[in-house]
Amino acid sequence: MLTFLIDLPFDPWILIWAFIIIATVVVELATDNLVTIWFTLGAVVALITLAFGASEWIQIVTFVGSSAIFLVATRPLTKKMMRRSIIRTNADKVIGTIGIVTKPFSEGEIGEVKVDSNFWRAINLDGKSFEEGEKIMVDAITGTKLVVSKLEEENKIEVL
Repeated sequence: MLTFLIDLPFDPWILIWAFIIIATVVVELATDNLVTIWFTLGAVVALITLAFGASEWIQIVTFVGSSAIFLVATRPLTKKMMRRSIIRTNADKVIGTIGIVTKPFSEGEIGEVKVDSNFWRAINLDGKSFEEGEKIMVDAITGTKLVVSKLEEENKIEVL
């Protein structure tokens, strides 16, 4: 049935292209980004040229050329598809929000602020003092403390 395969000469480049295909697929599956898919496709194209009887140099040039073409043609599209927007979660989402001072403090002291219905320990690095009820802006988080600054508008709010 498949006796015609016995008469075909063996070409070691079949193993080379098969190895490249398998290795690049394994690397691709091990990563969460598209890293080696272009080389996999290039090796498939080179394997096809081998099937048509191309010389080793033609296969290599075909591999390099087709890999480069696949890379250049699809990289912008794949980068766009793989782009993930960063969703701020947990403590990071309070950065940039407005809060209210619940315990007065000045530079070098630890005070307390209320941000999004949660109470936080707060510090200030600007050398200013904060009174109860003042609006603040959360600039950063260091450990379990918020780094805050005064808002330009000096509105006091009654703390509940």
